[in-house]
Amino acid sequence: MTSRTRGYDAFISYSHQADDGTAARLQRLVRRVGRPWYQRSGLRIFRDQTNLVMSESLWESIARELRRSHHFVLIASPQAAKSTWVRREVRFWRDNRDRATFSVVRVAGTIAWDEEAGDFDWAATDALPPDLAGWFTSEPHWGDVVAADERERSARLRDVAVAIAARLYGVDKDELHDEDEREWRRTRRVRRGAVTALALLSALALVLGVTAVVQGGRADDEARVALSHRLASVAESQFATNLDVGNLLAVRAFRTDANARTRATLFRAVTENGTLVRTLPFDQDVVEVATSADGGAVAVVLRDGAVLRWRLDQREPERLFRLTGEPRGVSMSADGDVVVAASRDGASLARPGRPVEPLAVRAGWRVHGAAVSPSGRTALLSVAEDVWQGRMAVTAFPVGDGPLTGADHEQGAERAAAADLVETSDDEVFLLDSGYGFWERRRLSDWAVVAASRASFGTVNDGVAVAADRGAFGYTNGSPTIPVWRTDRETDIERPHLTAHAPIGDPDALALSPDASRLAVAEDHTVHVVPVGEVGAPPTEPVRLVGTGRITPDTLRFLGADGTALVAASGNRVAVWDTTRADRISRTFPVDVGSGCSACGPPRVAPSPDGSHLIAFDGAGFAGVAGPTDRPGAVRPLPDLGANLYAEYGPAVWDREGDRATVLVEPPSGGSAAAVPAGLPDFVRGVAAGERAGGVLAAGLTSDGRQVVVVGVDGGIDLVDPATGATRTVVPDPGAPVGPKPPRLRAGAVSATGDLAAVHDGDSVVVRAVRTGDVVGDIPVPDRQPHLVFVRDRLLVQRDSGELEVWDERGGRRLGAIAGDGGFFNPPASNGALVARVRDDGSTSLADLDSGAVVGTIPAGPPGRRVGVGFSGDGTELVAVTEGNDLGRGSATVRDVSDEALVRTACATAGRDLTPAEWDALLDVPAPADLTCR
Repeated sequence: MTSRTRGYDAFISYSHQADDGTAARLQRLVRRVGRPWYQRSGLRIFRDQTNLVMSESLWESIARELRRSHHFVLIASPQAAKSTWVRREVRFWRDNRDRATFSVVRVAGTIAWDEEAGDFDWAATDALPPDLAGWFTSEPHWGDVVAADERERSARLRDVAVAIAARLYGVDKDELHDEDEREWRRTRRVRRGAVTALALLSALALVLGVTAVVQGGRADDEARVALSHRLASVAESQFATNLDVGNLLAVRAFRTDANARTRATLFRAVTENGTLVRTLPFDQDVVEVATSADGGAVAVVLRDGAVLRWRLDQREPERLFRLTGEPRGVSMSADGDVVVAASRDGASLARPGRPVEPLAVRAGWRVHGAAVSPSGRTALLSVAEDVWQGRMAVTAFPVGDGPLTGADHEQGAERAAAADLVETSDDEVFLLDSGYGFWERRRLSDWAVVAASRASFGTVNDGVAVAADRGAFGYTNGSPTIPVWRTDRETDIERPHLTAHAPIGDPDALALSPDASRLAVAEDHTVHVVPVGEVGAPPTEPVRLVGTGRITPDTLRFLGADGTALVAASGNRVAVWDTTRADRISRTFPVDVGSGCSACGPPRVAPSPDGSHLIAFDGAGFAGVAGPTDRPGAVRPLPDLGANLYAEYGPAVWDREGDRATVLVEPPSGGSAAAVPAGLPDFVRGVAAGERAGGVLAAGLTSDGRQVVVVGVDGGIDLVDPATGATRTVVPDPGAPVGPKPPRLRAGAVSATGDLAAVHDGDSVVVRAVRTGDVVGDIPVPDRQPHLVFVRDRLLVQRDSGELEVWDERGGRRLGAIAGDGGFFNPPASNGALVARVRDDGSTSLADLDSGAVVGTIPAGPPGRRVGVGFSGDGTELVAVTEGNDLGRGSATVRDVSDEALVRTACATAGRDLTPAEWDALLDVPAPADLTCR
């Protein structure tokens, strides 16, 4: 399919309640500026004229026009500042477009700028929605039509219209104003009948001039689209090794022009290398990294010795102190509050509520390693005399309320070198010399040796790592088999206690999880994460983490206590990965949804209109779950239908408000009524689906929200009152003679308004008016198992061939088709802008419904498990439910696929703004003045 229009030059946002006709007048004036009265305007202005209350289905249509618009005009007033519509439109534009395309026209109220704060004075400003706070970096210009009388107001409105039209045409305002004045005078002469040959020639010249302006505007459109495609291509080239730059360019491409190509790139940006959660940029190269056991903080040492702490829930890092000399280690407490860092010449400690404190080192001694206990109550330095074969010691500092006073403990004369890898608790310390392999565990109370040995690492030593619980350490010389030794027994370099396997040859960095159950090793821009197991265990496929450059040695660390998250530095960036995440817009949690039966379809998914709740059933309808998606533990199984032999849960239909759903209970085959089970959640209302057909194809809500439309497998249509269960049969006509038993149908759908129902009867798709049962459309579809979906004002027909046909909702006109193959035999889902189709391998393809272009593909989950998908009523969230089996529970994955969320996630992943130097290095066009991603 292809788009039928080029979009809108501007979108006018205003309060319908407060509007006195200004919006319509402004729209007319902007379109009339600088053109003859008889000529059609070259500008297309969108002004919503609906006065309906906010609904999510209506919002999606507004959002669609926002995506197709290039400029935004806010008619500012106190009522507009409070309008739900206006605020949401403003938020959309702020999240998806440049502020250079945002214009303000004040018609009432106050707008005040605070120069010192660099923002609007929100104590005095009442005409702007608060959603604009912090967006503008300098005082913007706004048009003002507030005047003492109507004559002055009209003059001001015309001046504002000229200014807006000049921006849209891309010409100077004064030139357009002069041209408009000339045309206005010409028009007056024409209307007085004093048209002369000279006037005709002038009009012709103006026609040609305006035509040139319009054509220039179209050329600008084409240039903008071309630039957006160029940005998208460059963004995609950066995903593998510079994901932060790729995300920033993807946002820039989408904001330059929101089209199917740039939306696909933006979707890739937030799903590519999905385990990479975000990157943390610094102003210099990172040489040392530490992580907190609670997973909430990262400490780094930069090349110039600066020590910073980054709380991952905050946007900017906190600068703690600066080291002098070559960095020798950094460590932090489990909660990230206490940080100790050391250089060759000294060390310092930062803790809450106190100034940074130095850790004393004896004169003539050098620091080799540093650590702080998980509690933050003990800090340690491994030190040695700065002479050949000098003495070695560990200095322990109790971190209490008083001054930091260290106690020295000699390490023993048998050691060849000072320990440079140190892990400690408040009771015991583990010390390892990563060069020779000497290690020991000592009690801090009396410095007694708990265990000690020597690993005798070879001359090829590519990395050594110690588990945070001090129970094991590992070493690599580049062999794919990586040995790991426990610290509660002797070390034999030839006989490791455990091993891990990774496809490496020349690694850059090594890390062990806190409990030594997993090992990570970095090589060639990739981090391989593998399990640690018994010697001789077969290799397993590693989890591969990418999206950044070559990993800096000694900066690969596990984050948190469960071994699922990691961090690593590459140049001046620290990457954060979460191996449990499918991508950066999703969250996954277990649900008790099984397979139902081997011949059944995939799970049926019914998210609430705002995506806050989920109802899902197995493919047979024998069982289901329901609960809030923000509390996965509360998504619980629905009551068992065992007492109703062969009864099934039918479709779930949400109320317009989204606070309650009606779940139909289908009768067993044969037609007897099924009892509604007790114990349904408060937000779920069970209703018997009737006795006639013994099966429900589809259900929906009538436009007034009072009745549920039920389409049976016999093609019948019932209207059910969910409050009383009262049922009125529409099809077949209750007064008609009883005919032969109708065939069992396989596909049906109910429109969003509940006014239309469609069924497939084997030869065609029949569309009926729900209230009367009259046939209003008939689409020839001689398929065995098509699928039908109503979305907004369209009817989607998934053919057996895999092609998805798009029809008007009455089936009278085919609007287009989206290509497919026989692998698409599962029911599709759509939010009106995107369509999600699950392949037979479990992967999900997302396509733009207007153009048919593929936006992205969501990889399949566990093999052999079927997947069902559904969109929330507001179209922002896509929910996929994967069925469970004997080997494990099912799962639900919720993704926010709204444009706003994609932009927000891409910016958060990068954690910074694009720099002019990065732009110039990748693109051959001048960088825009504003490269911010917020």
